[in-house]
Amino acid sequence: MILGVDIGGSHITVAGIETQNHEILDSNLVSIKVDSTAKANNIIDNWIFALQKSIAISKEKPLEGICIAIPGPFDYHKGIFAYTMEHKFTSLYGLNIKKIIAQRLSLSDDIPLRFYNDAACFGIGEAWKGKLKSAKKSIAITLGTGFGTTFLSEGLPVLHGNGVPENGELYNIPFKDGIADEYFSTRWFVKKYKDLTGITINGVKDLTNNPEPNTYITQIFEEFSSNLATFLLPWLQGYEVDAIVIGGNISKAWDFFAQNFKQKLEKQGCFTKIYQSDLKEKAILLGGARLVNDAFYKSLCF
Repeated sequence: MILGVDIGGSHITVAGIETQNHEILDSNLVSIKVDSTAKANNIIDNWIFALQKSIAISKEKPLEGICIAIPGPFDYHKGIFAYTMEHKFTSLYGLNIKKIIAQRLSLSDDIPLRFYNDAACFGIGEAWKGKLKSAKKSIAITLGTGFGTTFLSEGLPVLHGNGVPENGELYNIPFKDGIADEYFSTRWFVKKYKDLTGITINGVKDLTNNPEPNTYITQIFEEFSSNLATFLLPWLQGYEVDAIVIGGNISKAWDFFAQNFKQKLEKQGCFTKIYQSDLKEKAILLGGARLVNDAFYKSLCF
């Protein structure tokens, strides 16, 4: 059994993944909320609790490795919070998470404990078991609290090269009056709806669950999808992308923006295949589990 782990700014999700068929059963999923602004001991205790609970569920199966998907900046090779993050995990700065987890779980030295970027793990999972299996060159996108992207070639994340931004990331690329992350994340929807109506919403779900006809909602999703098409077009063409897959919480509003997004691209002569993720968060867990394979892990860029 492999433990796939997804650590985000507000949660940890752990799944026991079968080594042979790589299936994730819902009964194996453990997910708890974690306050990333809390003290280091509180955060780590919650992580350990979730990991121990998942191990206990599958106690009859030997543990073959733990792979943790976590947002950057992070020293993935060493497993250390070597950089200061904005608004989250600030109390963990300088801590060797790899060493702490290994000690708390009493892991033997022969059990791999590996870390990689969460957006990259999403892409790896989709290329391995999801919508990008047949794509040679692809981009995996997560739309949620932030704008995550991973450029992939033959299932491997690409961090540089022709048509690829630095580190394969688009969130910090200038767009309109700011950067991409400000336009393709939950906070854009919150700000836009407040500007139009004076009403504060919690997130995109408040818009899609609104039972009343609302022209503002239609307007917002049309602007969002048009912006997304305009921003992505040169990257899709420059990298000669076969397919893109979109996940994250905003992807749950697929029916509100996908058609306009596709049409805007096609009008510009871009016919890249566009998919909504079926695996969703499971793609991150599966992508993490892929890291147990030594040959695959050694082929990754850090």
